[in-house]
Amino acid sequence: MKFASFEAFSISIRRMLALGLGAAALAGVGLGLALGDVLGEAKTATLLVVATLVFYVTVSAPRRLLDRQRVAQARESLLLSASALACLKVTGSKSKTFMLVKPKEKALSAAVKETARRILLGVRVGPAAAESSSALASYSAAAAMESVATVSAREFAGGDEESRGLAMSMELSMETKLPVFMTVCFFAPIMIMLYAVFSHIYQPEQLVELGAFEFVVIDLSFYLSAADRSQ
Repeated sequence: MKFASFEAFSISIRRMLALGLGAAALAGVGLGLALGDVLGEAKTATLLVVATLVFYVTVSAPRRLLDRQRVAQARESLLLSASALACLKVTGSKSKTFMLVKPKEKALSAAVKETARRILLGVRVGPAAAESSSALASYSAAAAMESVATVSAREFAGGDEESRGLAMSMELSMETKLPVFMTVCFFAPIMIMLYAVFSHIYQPEQLVELGAFEFVVIDLSFYLSAADRSQ
């Protein structure tokens, strides 16, 4: 779903768009004041590009947070599977297992605690686990919780397909985006220096403005190259 990240964090789409537009406008105005007239006729187009990129980075923040949660929960699901299996073998009780396991990941821990709370209120283990795990970002973490409630200790097992898939995706993302960032870092100073030479820009204040523009270009390229990488 396109706006699943907004729904996951209960964020209003209109407010997020307004925040993105505000951040883009502030970035455009601030960069416009910092650059002065050093870029000449290209200034307007440059400000529009920078404002658009700032808007994207701002609006895509919930999706990046959701991706980080998905990675953390996928990794934690393996530990949850192992600890739940051990508890289930010792206690022989699915209800006690949910009360004993303590995941480290915040959202997954909250889901386990909510399941235990529902069980204490009289809800059956299966529906309690299914309801609490529905909000998890990782399907493997949700499957691990539901497995505790639906299978026996001998049958219980957790898979790591999602964790491996996310790890491969992160590696491919880094292999693709890191060279782009390094290219920008290498060529941006050269291109700006050539622009200064051919435009006969030698005044100290104008050189400072070009330095500020170079900082913005490299900073934006860093955020864009890291935007889709989960931590």
